[in-house]
Amino acid sequence: MLCLGIDACLGHCSVALMRGDVILAQCSEGMARGHVERLAPMVSEILRDAGVVPAALDRIGVTCGPGGFTGARLGAAFVRGLALASGACAVGVTTLEALAFPHLTRPVVVALDGRRGDLFVQRFATGAGESDPVAIPVEHLAGFLKAHGSPLLVGPHDVPPIDPADVARIAAGQGQPEIPRPLYLRAPDAKIAARPVLR
Repeated sequence: MLCLGIDACLGHCSVALMRGDVILAQCSEGMARGHVERLAPMVSEILRDAGVVPAALDRIGVTCGPGGFTGARLGAAFVRGLALASGACAVGVTTLEALAFPHLTRPVVVALDGRRGDLFVQRFATGAGESDPVAIPVEHLAGFLKAHGSPLLVGPHDVPPIDPADVARIAAGQGQPEIPRPLYLRAPDAKIAARPVLR
C-alpha cells in the first residue's frame, strides 16, 4: 500500500510517503505558523522526490486535532481535496493517537497542552483508544492518571513532534477509515466580531 502521512496540527508541518513500512520520502519543518502556505508545496516535493504521482496513492492520512484550529481545518480540507483529485482514500488520525502510536506496547495516557489552563487527554491500550479524547483542567491530570492506573504519560510538557510516518502507518492499518474532520474539544480562542447594525 502506498500511503501519505501528513501532520499540520501542532508545532511542525510534516509529510511522509510510505510503501508498506518503508519510508520513501519524508520532510518535517518546525513552525509556529505558516502551515497553510507550506503544506501543499511540501507534499509536491515529497511526491516528486519519490517519483510518485498523486494517482498512485492508495491512502492519505492526516492529523485532525486536537491542536491548532487552523492546522486541523487546513489538514482535513487539503487531504479531502487531494483524495478527491487522486482517487486515494482520505483517513483522519487524531494527534493523540499519533503521539501514542510509538508506545502502544503498554497502556499510555497522552496529554496535550490546550493553552487555556486545560489539557487534551486520552488513554490508549492494546493498540486502541480506551477512552474518548476529552479536555480537562490541568489540576485534574493527577486524578485522571490515578483513575486509569497511572500508565505511561506522553506530554503535556516536552511533547515530541508527530512522526508523519506513524500517521501513514495508522492510516494504512485502519480497517474502516475515518473521514478527516477537524476534532475540537473546546471552542476556538478567536471570536467573530459582531456585525454593526445598519440604520
